[in-house]
Amino acid sequence: MNRIAGIVLAAALGALLAPAPAFASKKVALVVGNANYAEAPLRNPANDAREMAKSLRARGFDVVLKENVTKAQFSDAVADFGEKLAEGDTALFFYAGHGLQVQGRNYLVPVDARITSEQRVRLETLDVEAVLDQMAAAKARVSMVILDACRNNPFERRFRSTGGGLAQINAPEGTLIAYATAPGRVAADGDGDNGLYTRALLRALGEPGLKVEEVFKQVRIDVARASNGAQVPWEASSLTGDFFFMPPQVGAVAASQMDRETLFWDSVKTSSNAAEMRAYLDAYPTGAFASIARERIAALAAANDSAPRAQVAVVPRVARSISTMLMANVEAGAVVLTSGTSHIAIENNAVRLTLTNHQSNSFTGVFRCVGLGKVDADLRIPPIAFDCESYFGRETHSVTGYLQEANGRFTAHMTFNSIRGRTTEVVYK
Repeated sequence: MNRIAGIVLAAALGALLAPAPAFASKKVALVVGNANYAEAPLRNPANDAREMAKSLRARGFDVVLKENVTKAQFSDAVADFGEKLAEGDTALFFYAGHGLQVQGRNYLVPVDARITSEQRVRLETLDVEAVLDQMAAAKARVSMVILDACRNNPFERRFRSTGGGLAQINAPEGTLIAYATAPGRVAADGDGDNGLYTRALLRALGEPGLKVEEVFKQVRIDVARASNGAQVPWEASSLTGDFFFMPPQVGAVAASQMDRETLFWDSVKTSSNAAEMRAYLDAYPTGAFASIARERIAALAAANDSAPRAQVAVVPRVARSISTMLMANVEAGAVVLTSGTSHIAIENNAVRLTLTNHQSNSFTGVFRCVGLGKVDADLRIPPIAFDCESYFGRETHSVTGYLQEANGRFTAHMTFNSIRGRTTEVVYK
């Protein structure tokens, strides 16, 4: 046998003897939109379902689309969905339509439901747990349940124990459950072709490089802003791995982070205010421009030492615990900052003010605000843009103030002005 023939034969034997590759996991979705109810019909769910199915197909999902299903059709669709799933698959269930909670359980309403009493709910509707059971039985690697079903319950007046919106469900391991608004709250059907929540979700699904949690965070930000805090989407997640609707392009994540840092640096790099350089270092202590920022701070300090001295306001870094409300009331499903620690530092008439929370409700997570300003010749502090960032995104509020001098020492009187009209006054000594 010559050498070439031997190589060919060895390659063929290797192909025959190599273990068979495992079947690739699938992405399977069931999308349901119910609108044609005899009682309290809805405008958008069928449109929402069609657009969602189209978007998911474009992202590689095998999609089953159902519109205006009866109870029997709904049950069959969920059963078929479970049978299509295999271990390791990605499973997604999207529902738009009426949903309701009774005694802490969530039910999705078919178009033929005859709900004349609370006792009929379990007989006439589909329990969300039935969908979760199908995903769990298949051992899907990633399971997502998206419920744009928090609209007003048209049957509420007939029940004893129902609440508005949907109830919180604990997500099983490997599962994310997304609601159009916070538990117990009601979502808008929307005035356009799509509901407010689904419209924001469709937009976020088109953003490359976002992990699934980041997709829903973006949705939450967009919906909360569009509804002025009246509707704040919410999720329960126990995902153990990463999932992308649109995977990041090579280098895109690092580039995005660098773009944000570069924009920040470009906004302060020519400043003669050392506080602005410190703000960059606070945000990017090991950033690409950190060494330059430190050199600029040192150079500014040296220049100030050699410059003729004029009277300047100096307030050493002072901390105060305050209670303030910078976002909407939690009863509206938004954020309340119940308490936080604020710091102010004034040097050479440059003001740096920060606020961080040390106690918050479960919606908020870490909350951080920062503002930079100046003291004018009358010892007043003109309005400072106070940028606050939390789990729900970023909002800009306002802070004003003035200084009082006594025996060469200054006291700062500051007023925090929320964009929602609440004010909080704090004195720093």
